[in-house]
Amino acid sequence: MADAASRTKRTIYLDCTRTFLTNVHTGIERMVSGLVHAGPTLGADFDADCQPILFKTSTGFETLDSRVVTQRFRPRDPQAVGKITWRHRLRRELDRTRLIEFARGTRNALDVVAETALSPVRRFLPSKIPFGKGDIIVLLDVNVRSRYWGDLQRAREAGAEVCLCVHDLIPLSHPSTVDRGVISDFSRWWRDASQTVDYFICNSQSTWREVQSHLPAERGQSANPVQGRWFRLGVGLDKMRDGGAPREEIRLAFEKQQGRPTYVQVGMMSPRKNHALALDALDHLWLDPAAPALVIVGKYGWRCEEVAHRIRQHREFGKRLFWFESVNDDELDFCYRQSTAMLTTSFAEGFNLPIVESLSRRTPVIATDIPTHREVGGRFAAYFPATDALALSRILMYPEVAFRQQSLVPPESFTWPDWNESCREFLHNVLEMSEIQHWRSEPAPGAVPLRRAA
Repeated sequence: MADAASRTKRTIYLDCTRTFLTNVHTGIERMVSGLVHAGPTLGADFDADCQPILFKTSTGFETLDSRVVTQRFRPRDPQAVGKITWRHRLRRELDRTRLIEFARGTRNALDVVAETALSPVRRFLPSKIPFGKGDIIVLLDVNVRSRYWGDLQRAREAGAEVCLCVHDLIPLSHPSTVDRGVISDFSRWWRDASQTVDYFICNSQSTWREVQSHLPAERGQSANPVQGRWFRLGVGLDKMRDGGAPREEIRLAFEKQQGRPTYVQVGMMSPRKNHALALDALDHLWLDPAAPALVIVGKYGWRCEEVAHRIRQHREFGKRLFWFESVNDDELDFCYRQSTAMLTTSFAEGFNLPIVESLSRRTPVIATDIPTHREVGGRFAAYFPATDALALSRILMYPEVAFRQQSLVPPESFTWPDWNESCREFLHNVLEMSEIQHWRSEPAPGAVPLRRAA
């Protein structure tokens, strides 16, 4: 295998298109932001330049100036956090009237028309980035409608390598939890990805196993099967402000519990997050005045009108049941630290960043018993079956008993990489796979090159 130190300096291009163009700050976007910020500094330790890029159908890939990246990912205006925007209201109304899928389908169709119209032209336009031998393009973001495959293939023909970062394959493994349009877009994107990229970097070992189970047979069972590694996502709320304090309504949600167990559930509302299970479990308990409280933190997502209505109309809403759709990082930090435990009822995850965010704040975790949660939470979390509301209610009412029965390790001993350490793991794995790829493609000394079939 070639010695990395003897090679010329590499350039690792980090695609952050979707995160750059949207204004969300959930798990995937936190990861992209963390790596994009840490990469340019840490790349020097690996004799590599890390360059953020984005893709436009009209112009192809283009680099992002460091000042532009800093400005785009700057801390959000704290005065704007907590406000429900017109987009929130429109999405709620469309979901309530059962028109959200039609609206999304229409938008997707228009996007497809625009992309289809521009794609043939893109084929004849030069690339702004002269990709060449030794370059690595890492598709960090999830951008399932992007038409970048032609550009990527030309980059590969010029000697560059393409690495795909996989966060999850939920549209393939749990199609009932997403919209039909998402399934169609994702399936098409995965077909192209699984046939084009040189290797994969995943956010967990569980995700890499999923990738292997969905690879085309010719890529997974060849003499040189496609490579894949995983790395640990970093922990750190990167947009906290010195002296930041939570809004009064968030502070009072915890203060008014007067010693009751109080749980926080973090994540955008969607079918796979399974918020209804938490409500079912607590409905078994709420006749008891000493029963626990639940604080939900997460945006109104999709196909959640029924559970959203159930929350807002619940007799405990504002008493022992709260929902904050938008919080800043200081407020999220406060919620973690004030909670008895962080609760996650998801039945499908690629990683679930709130688990490590909570444990890093010395707050225990109660999680559904799925492979990803076992991998990330380990012995620091208490587990329950993903469909058993009664089992969950027993844990919520008597958490100390459950923690003792499951032999939880105290969260005070929990350690996890920050985004700098995470980026080091990421770069190490990507460059090691690149070295193996280079070694595979180099003919052995004295070997006669194989002729291509006519």
